[in-house]
Amino acid sequence: MSIRIAIKQDSEALSKLVISLAHFYQEKPSEPLPKWIMDTLQPSSFESRINHSGYLNLVYEESSEIKGYISIKDTSHLYHLFVHEESHGKGIARQLWLRARSHFPESHHYTLRSSLFAIPVYSKFGFYKTDSIAFKDGIGFQPMAFNANA
Repeated sequence: MSIRIAIKQDSEALSKLVISLAHFYQEKPSEPLPKWIMDTLQPSSFESRINHSGYLNLVYEESSEIKGYISIKDTSHLYHLFVHEESHGKGIARQLWLRARSHFPESHHYTLRSSLFAIPVYSKFGFYKTDSIAFKDGIGFQPMAFNANA
């Protein structure tokens, strides 16, 4: 097991990982993902974020296979946190979250838009709800925040 900085060669695997978990963030998993979200999940979009200085992208690898991924935007917005379905409940998300936070010791406040499925996970990390649940084109999300000083 290792956590490392994502590289552009990870882009295709990251795209496949996040798309494979769509049923956890879609209101109706049988429906196709909306274009606006599919555009953000293409390998080229992952490569752009990996190459962009405003994002920290980390992967969790086990036996040379990516099992988890986290992306922090602008040092304070948890943009993505995904763990392979077979690896849920093994602490991978927490390890990624703690490692990502260690890259920004000066940041004490984080925001995110959690999938409805992941609200309990983020709550365990100390995130709290900041607004009502919202839906956009069949994608449900809960705005949340984390304050390390709370």
